[in-house]
Amino acid sequence: MKMKKIVFVAGTAVMMGAVLLLSGCMSMMMGAAKSQYKDYGVYDKSVPADQMAELRFGLIIIKSFNGVPVNWGNTPNTNMGHVKVPAGVNTIVFDWVQETTQLTDVQQRGNTTIYTYTTTTKSLKDITFSNVNMLAGHNYFIGGSKLADGSFRFFLNDQTSTPSGFYGDIVPKAPKENRKIPTKFEGTWKNKFGESFKFTGNTWLQILPPYTGTNTGPDEIGMKGTFEYTDEKLTLFLNGVEMPSQPKWAVNIASDSVKAQKQIFLYQYSFDENNLLLELPFMFPETVYIKQ
Repeated sequence: MKMKKIVFVAGTAVMMGAVLLLSGCMSMMMGAAKSQYKDYGVYDKSVPADQMAELRFGLIIIKSFNGVPVNWGNTPNTNMGHVKVPAGVNTIVFDWVQETTQLTDVQQRGNTTIYTYTTTTKSLKDITFSNVNMLAGHNYFIGGSKLADGSFRFFLNDQTSTPSGFYGDIVPKAPKENRKIPTKFEGTWKNKFGESFKFTGNTWLQILPPYTGTNTGPDEIGMKGTFEYTDEKLTLFLNGVEMPSQPKWAVNIASDSVKAQKQIFLYQYSFDENNLLLELPFMFPETVYIKQ
């Protein structure tokens, strides 16, 4: 029997980073209608609203929450939704199910053409994230997918620092582009993984090479937009993506989806001599970017 490799990603530091939000759970949403993202209400109405967290999920079927069976959708391939749950230590059990329908036979019988389609179902059962500490007022996303090498990746991450309009988060309007007036971020900065930020005026471009610290996929990914900042917080407004290896039409669709969804990244920052230190709270630890 062929063994399946399963990778679990939970907590705050390891994910595919902003990229997983973009090329993982976010790209998962790019082809999805808003109507598919369903509201399952409140799990326990006896818990005060200020003691709840929001659990979001995509392309999985959640079976139980803290040992209690739940019915939060059961449709393979398109099951997505959100529900308010009590903050604190929680255990979540879910199934991953994928159905694929393919044309497998064509026969001509007189003037009639008969097409035969075969549906294949693949699944992994009772995948468990145990004793996850969920903070009140925070937003969490749980999901998973099968990778090109045949392995599986399942993740549970805190999305509080990466609000998205798709989920109904409040996302302020992005500032207009102005490349003429430099800021203290001006120039190109690169980290030890070869990932870089380029700031020009109030615009930014992040390049993430394949198979680096925050991009586990085979394609280089670029994200771009405008930004604003305070003394300690850097807010990046996402308004486009760049993927050189993908067809232009596909990148255009992705960029249009990004604009429709409205996505921001709320970084904490500081400077240390010639270094820019960036932290995406609850997502990435502080990372050093060196001025190029």
